Amino acid sequence: MKKLFLSAVLACCFTGAFAQGGGTLSQKAAEATRVLTPQLGLDDARILKVKSLTYQRLQQEQEVERMYAGDQDVRKTKLQAVADEYHSQLKAVLTPAQLLRYEQLVASTATAATPAQAVAAQQP
Repeated sequence: MKKLFLSAVLACCFTGAFAQGGGTLSQKAAEATRVLTPQLGLDDARILKVKSLTYQRLQQEQEVERMYAGDQDVRKTKLQAVADEYHSQLKAVLTPAQLLRYEQLVASTATAATPAQAVAAQQP
């Protein structure tokens, strides 16, 4: 249940927050990674991997949105699958401590509209 909630929050963050902003998927992936980097303490190698995974996720979400725009239930299920896959891939890239910080950040975004807002809310 916790994993499902985490994935749902991530899906909302990526599809809602980044769909509102302009720019290419590559720019959106770079921005998401830029926000996550100081929070997770990513090194250069992990930055590249997280950016790549985020870009892939945004591509997949865009495709799901396009293909299932008329079927809300299928769209929701497919977006959940994309979110679950992204989380699994992050587990392979991040250290246990980074993964824990990531999950805490995602949990805090449940009340914020974007990951950047969650980061801003955590800073004094």
